[in-house]
Amino acid sequence: MNFGEQLKEIRTSKGLTQNELSEKSGIALRTVQRMERNEGKPSLYSMNSIGEVLGVNLTLLYAPDDETEKRNIMESTDQQLWQLARMRAKFKRSLGSYLLVIPVLWAIWYFPYNSFPHQNPIPWPIWPMLGWGIGLVIQYFKAYHPISESLEQSEYDKLKAKQ
Repeated sequence: MNFGEQLKEIRTSKGLTQNELSEKSGIALRTVQRMERNEGKPSLYSMNSIGEVLGVNLTLLYAPDDETEKRNIMESTDQQLWQLARMRAKFKRSLGSYLLVIPVLWAIWYFPYNSFPHQNPIPWPIWPMLGWGIGLVIQYFKAYHPISESLEQSEYDKLKAKQ
C-alpha cells in the first residue's frame, strides 16, 4: 500500500472528507488531493500539518517504494544532465567569443604598432588572451571532466552497495 492509499485510509477512518482535512490542517485542498494520488513529493510541512489533524506521524509512512525511488533517481540524473549541458553550451559560447575578440585585439595592436614602433617588447593583447584563456581552460574542465560529480556518484554507489 503506497503513501497516498494509506493517507486516504486514515482520513476516511477518522470520518473526514478531503475538504474537512484541508480546512483543519490549513493545507490547500489541491495539496491533499495530490498527496492521496501520490503526485509529487509532499513537503514536510504539509505532512506534519495533516498528520497533526489525523493524529499520525505521516513522515514515518512516507517511504518511497522502488518505483518512486527509481523515478526520483532518474529525475535527479536528468537534472544533472541538463546542468552539464548548460555548462557545455556556456563553454562553447565563451570559446566562440574568445575566437572572435582576441584576433580583433591583436589587429588593433598590430596596425598602430607598425606605424609607431613601441618600446614595450611585450604586446598588450597577450594579457587578455592569457587571462581569458585560463578561464576557458577552467570552464572546459568543469564542463567536460566534472570531478566532483564522479566522486559523489562513486561515494553514493559505495553506500548503496553496503545496504
